Parts: sequence; C-alpha cells; structure tokens
Amino acid sequence: MVRTNFWVLTAVLMQALFFSCRQEASSPDFVKDMKLVWSDEFDGESNCPNEENWDWNEGAHGWGNSEVQNYTKERANSYVSKGSLKIVAQKDAKGKWTSARLISRWKKAFTYGYIEFRAKVPDRKGSWPALWMMSDKNEYGQWPRSGEIDVMEHAASTWQDKTYGTAHCKAGYGGSPVKSEYIIVENIEKKWHTYGVLWTEDAITWYCDGKPYSEYKNPRDEQKSENSWPFDKDFYIIINLAMGGSLGGSIPKDLESCQMEVDYVRWYQ
Repeated sequence: MVRTNFWVLTAVLMQALFFSCRQEASSPDFVKDMKLVWSDEFDGESNCPNEENWDWNEGAHGWGNSEVQNYTKERANSYVSKGSLKIVAQKDAKGKWTSARLISRWKKAFTYGYIEFRAKVPDRKGSWPALWMMSDKNEYGQWPRSGEIDVMEHAASTWQDKTYGTAHCKAGYGGSPVKSEYIIVENIEKKWHTYGVLWTEDAITWYCDGKPYSEYKNPRDEQKSENSWPFDKDFYIIINLAMGGSLGGSIPKDLESCQMEVDYVRWYQ
C-alpha cells in the first residue's frame, strides 16, 4: 500500500512538473500590468484552428520571394493538437512542397500593444518560418507603404543560427529594411521560446524570452511621416512556414518535412 501511494504521488508530481514546464513562459515584467485583449491558446477541442480568429492564404505562386511551397488549408499542413498549433511543410511523392500560412486579417487586428508568440521553429536548411504582422487595411498603400513588422523569422540556409526581428516601410524595405537586428536563440527547434514586440506610438521594441534586443524609434518625420512610420493603424497577425525562396535557400534533397509549433499568440494593451 505504501509503495502504491509512493508511485501514485510520484506520477502526480511528475505530471505537475511537466505541466508547469509546458506552460512556463518568459515574458517581460511589464506584461503583468497590461490587459490581455486577445489571445489564441490553441486549446480547442477541434483539430482545425479557430476560424473565428484565422483564415488561410492559399496558392503556389512564390509570394514575391520565389518560395516553392503551395499553401493549403488542409489539416495535413495546419492543425491543433495537445494545446498547440502545428504547421507542417511536407514534400509529396512528386517532390512538391505544401505548407500553411494562417492570417488573422479582417478578423483580429489591433493598433499598439505587446504581441507575443511562444513557439518552436524549425532549424532545417531550406525552411523559413516567420511570425509577423502587416497592415489590416493598407491605408497608406500597398507594401511596403503600409508597413510590416516581423516579430521573428529564421532561415537556416541563409542566416545559419541567426534569428531576426525587422521592420519594413517605404523608408526602408526588402534587403534594406528600416530596422533589422538578430539574436542567437539556443535550441530554437526543440525548446519553447517567446518572441514579442512592444509597439507604441514612440517605438517598436523586439523581445526574445522576455529580454529586449532591438528598437526602432519613431523618427517623427513631419514632412511625410507615413514613409518612415506607417505603424499607427491596425495590424493583423501572420503565422507561416515557407520553403526555399530568396531567404529559405536551397532545400536538401533528403528533407521530407519540417514543423513549426506555436503554443499561443497573445496581444496585450
């Protein structure tokens, strides 16, 4: 009887420890003083991502970056299980790649706040995972005029172990963004890490595991402020896993699939 109770207690403690480690997140201290205005914890009973929050971009036309994947809405490429979103890029029998790109456009979009993802992202050559945001209504015009905020993107073939946070606008975009800095994230594919931006009317600050590493300050250009700061309108969220292309680079012939896993997306104000 004593032995049985011991093993039961041990199992309970191990389960509690696992749950604690699974849910632990490294967020900045200031978050506790903010209000959570929206989140997706990917805890639903359905294996389909919540369609009240997400839509899907679909197609295989390269997306402006010569990417090779075909984005689909199929559950094989994006699904929810065990409390997290999985985006899977995979190669079919003909050597063609499929993947998924989820967007919250027209459904969930906000101006300013702290936006945080908790994720495991692939570190495989040829893959190009990204967690980012774009203007919901393009009120200043098409890209890059209405801006883009890349919370996190990682391309092992091009950047090796570097992970970038970047801002694009008319004043600087593409290969010459107005702001771009990198960090080295240990065990990026196997361990959970948090990636976030604090976005205010004065600056955009990038965070990883609760620590700031880059900042783009509003230059307050009075002549044409939207050229360097279009970041005063609602932005929506994008979660995608691209393959190949200008940053993904060449894909190893023996790579059959890779996966990005997102524990949650949270928006505080």
